[in-house]
Amino acid sequence: MAATRLGEMKSAHVAAASNIKSVTGNQFDMDVETVTTDCAAACLRLLQSAMRPLPAVEIARRLELTGSRETQRRHVRAIIKLLRDNGSRIVATLDDGYLLTDDEKMWREYLDGKQIDAKRILAQTHKEKRMLSDANGQGILFRPVCTTGLG
Repeated sequence: MAATRLGEMKSAHVAAASNIKSVTGNQFDMDVETVTTDCAAACLRLLQSAMRPLPAVEIARRLELTGSRETQRRHVRAIIKLLRDNGSRIVATLDDGYLLTDDEKMWREYLDGKQIDAKRILAQTHKEKRMLSDANGQGILFRPVCTTGLG
């Protein structure tokens, strides 16, 4: 029964790989090559066969991506984003790398973590904008003021 379930999951990922839409540009205008469906499908197959999380550097090496290390990492991130946009459940950790998962709980925890990070960023941005508009009010209480002691 477990083998049947594993076969179904692999079939679903293979079907997802065949339905991947190609990306022809990069929204951040980075020096990243165009992500092709062949490259995304190869990355998906690589993640399916991996027994452990794979760091971006290792994925880039196995996919034979060219460019500097940072360019390779950006390319891998673009590929992972494309795969996620097409339904693949790929989780990422800072320490271990990328992992394709079918575990609902792990996927939910990953999504919850991303949501919490997004809320923190929005809160920090809101605070900074509020401090900008409050240049002569309460903001002065939190800004260090240099005094000479002469007056």
